Amino acid sequence: MEKKIAIVYCRVSTDEQAKEGLSIESQENTCRRKAEEEGYSVLEVIKDEGKSGKDIKRDGMRQVLRLVEEKKIDAIYLVNTDRLSRNVADHIYLTGYFRKNNVLLRSINQPTLDSSATSITMDLMMATMNQFQRLNTAEKVKSTMYEKAKAGYYPSLAPLGYKNIQDPNKAERFARKTIVIDEKNAFYIREIFRLYATGEHNAVDVSDIVYEKGFRSRNGKKLPDSTIYIILKNRFYIGEIHWGEINLVGAKHEPLIDKGVFDRVQKILASHNKHSCRRRKYKWLLSGFLRCYKHENKRYTAEWHLKRKIAYYHCTVNGCGKFSEQVKMENAVAEKFKDLEFSPDFIELVISKAKNIFYERREVYESKRQGLINQKSAFEARLKVAETKLLSDTLKDSDFKRIREEIKGEIELIDNRINEVQKGKEINVDMTKEIIGLTKNIFETYQKASPELKRLFLGFFWDRFEVAEGLIINSIPSVLFAQLIQLEKAFQKSQKTQNPEKSCVSANVISFDNWSARSGSNRGPSP
Repeated sequence: MEKKIAIVYCRVSTDEQAKEGLSIESQENTCRRKAEEEGYSVLEVIKDEGKSGKDIKRDGMRQVLRLVEEKKIDAIYLVNTDRLSRNVADHIYLTGYFRKNNVLLRSINQPTLDSSATSITMDLMMATMNQFQRLNTAEKVKSTMYEKAKAGYYPSLAPLGYKNIQDPNKAERFARKTIVIDEKNAFYIREIFRLYATGEHNAVDVSDIVYEKGFRSRNGKKLPDSTIYIILKNRFYIGEIHWGEINLVGAKHEPLIDKGVFDRVQKILASHNKHSCRRRKYKWLLSGFLRCYKHENKRYTAEWHLKRKIAYYHCTVNGCGKFSEQVKMENAVAEKFKDLEFSPDFIELVISKAKNIFYERREVYESKRQGLINQKSAFEARLKVAETKLLSDTLKDSDFKRIREEIKGEIELIDNRINEVQKGKEINVDMTKEIIGLTKNIFETYQKASPELKRLFLGFFWDRFEVAEGLIINSIPSVLFAQLIQLEKAFQKSQKTQNPEKSCVSANVISFDNWSARSGSNRGPSP
């Protein structure tokens, strides 16, 4: 009998590289050992290092799909399905593609799933939780970056002319990863401002001049004129930080450009472009979800009218019916959630699974936290010994100061790690709370959610809303929710007693003609 062939797939994001049990080596060893135990010959180990699971545009994943398409493998081994994807739509696509090609997907740390309704449902919920954790973590990271900007430290990649450095000896937490002037490129940034401030050169001229003097972009090429304009408008160079809603004058980094020169440059820029501004100022909740019923599902856009007092969604085709007032349209979409519910057995299954995962992760967090507390106690004990020796004249004052500073630094690092562990626990609590709340009352959970979380819920339940004359004509569900409907794990309340195959195009009833997933269809709106 010919031996079956398997591959091992490993992925680790940049943020996960240092986490215990998630290293590429750990994943490879675990999966290879399991595959060989189960009688498979490992063809190769495919790795995606430093890659996020938010989409499948990864070199390693492309290689996996090519091997599946060429019928060269019988199984794929990975430690968890979140290595495959942290995007629900992509997860559904990949697992369906593997099943279609008779390739076993084997997740070491999760139970083996079959084609039963319960197994598929659990797989979908795990995929949803993986996506939720990615998005919720992103929100936490944004919050931390916001606080760092508020404290006067730029929370991202340094602009040209500066460089990011790490200084673990800094007392202030945010100051340990900071930005300083990069003397190598600072000369060229000053030269860009000096040349443009003369009024004799445009951005193309300036780019050519500094290129001839030796200035190169990070990829070794000449800076495009658009980048020159970005540099000239960047107030970071005069010691300011503008990050989201944070507008801070007198930030912690050293200014590179004199404010008088900067202001002169802004006047020249303003005279050239008449003060035009192309930066988007507002994010629309339903962006990507609204389509025109009359014009082949053309996307709706949104804009302010009457000096920003009222906003409207509307079709981009000129003269296409009435505009839809922003608040009314968003309320109409919210009403759609009132008619949705999960089946009792599905709710029980999800709550049970969510709680189990929460308790398992809490044990891990508590174990890590206690270990760190023990380390901190050991350093505090060492400090007490040093204090005793100092007071008994068996330790020099200089030696005591050195020991105290070393121990204080270690304790501070441990406190930071304890804070990180606590943040992980908070994410786990938030995720579990939202999942349980969503299963019990979909509409109420949606209404209370933040705009970012509302966008997630919209993508979970809906693919798009087709609108005409200010009314929602068709409400098309997402691929995930369509599968839950097919498995009878979710329902539309008003349709429970009606024929589910009956098509309806009123503004109040969901059209069921499009509920089944189709290969090659649009698998969700753009973010």
